[in-house]
Amino acid sequence: MPEIELTQASPDLVKALEILMAREGFETIEDAAEFVFSVVVREGVKRVTGKARVLYAVEGNKKPCA
Repeated sequence: MPEIELTQASPDLVKALEILMAREGFETIEDAAEFVFSVVVREGVKRVTGKARVLYAVEGNKKPCA
């Protein structure tokens, strides 16, 4: 699933991700890290916009706003 690699993670972060992995049933520590990242991004967007929104990639040849 994830295409990330934890190469320079602190021991405390690795330990926390291993606990999360065991509790939530993730197959790898990278799956747990991706889950945490997605929750953080979702909560950040909610704080900025005031609403829970889904982020989509913007495609097309439209001019960017100035």
